[in-house]
Amino acid sequence: MLFETLIYKCILKARSIAPKDDKNRIKLNWAVHYLIDKCFFNSQLMAIRRLTDESGSDVISLCQLLKQMKGNCKHLTRKNYFIILQDRGYQYDYSEIKKKHDEYVNKNLRMGEATFIPDELNWGKSEELHSIFDKLSKSKHGDRTPEDIIDNSIFDKLLNELDCCKNLRGHVDSFVAHSLKSEKIEKLDDEVLRVTLGHLWEAQQAICKITKFIDLYLLGVGEHGLLPLPHGSFLQYMEEPLITKEEKPKLREVENEFENEIYSWQIKIDDFCKL
Repeated sequence: MLFETLIYKCILKARSIAPKDDKNRIKLNWAVHYLIDKCFFNSQLMAIRRLTDESGSDVISLCQLLKQMKGNCKHLTRKNYFIILQDRGYQYDYSEIKKKHDEYVNKNLRMGEATFIPDELNWGKSEELHSIFDKLSKSKHGDRTPEDIIDNSIFDKLLNELDCCKNLRGHVDSFVAHSLKSEKIEKLDDEVLRVTLGHLWEAQQAICKITKFIDLYLLGVGEHGLLPLPHGSFLQYMEEPLITKEEKPKLREVENEFENEIYSWQIKIDDFCKL
């Protein structure tokens, strides 16, 4: 989703600086860019719809993930978080690790020299996870218990952040995935009827922020990159035309062949209405 948006933003910039003819018209083929615009908006709308779908429990989406976590929050305890992450060095009770850390530092620290601390002595990350869970469970430091659970309001707030996607899902349901009857279209809000690049960008930001929140704080204190980039520049040959002027007649041949093929599509009445 984001990689396609990056490409599209580069195309928009290219349009703004494209050469113009003697009538001050941008020298770009309208049909190619019509197809680019339509495919970009439709593919982005469908991606946003898939990621925020709320239609049923058998659907895999960001909204469904949050709802399932909310419905099973009794299992999202402080104790279970540390059990899940213990193979990455997180300890519910890190007092012994802190003691060993202090002993190591006192033994190896010398004036004017840097000291490497082994990861197995890093008690700070366990305390940080406790602090994160304090906020998620709305607990105070002195009141920590293994049975603390993530507060339900956290999931409600995260779901509310995705509300900006509702109108886009409505647009997909009314115009992309289905064709709504005209009398129903007249009753739709303008926010459902009209979709701009700004609407897509707002939805993308919300989806990515919620994804990063889940990644960082709800699914293992880790973060993954959101923007996949291929090896090598995707801008390679962007400045080159598709074809030369001399090869343009070959495209006219494709157009004519296509038109002739379409005109030949016909079902004869005798094939369906035999006596």
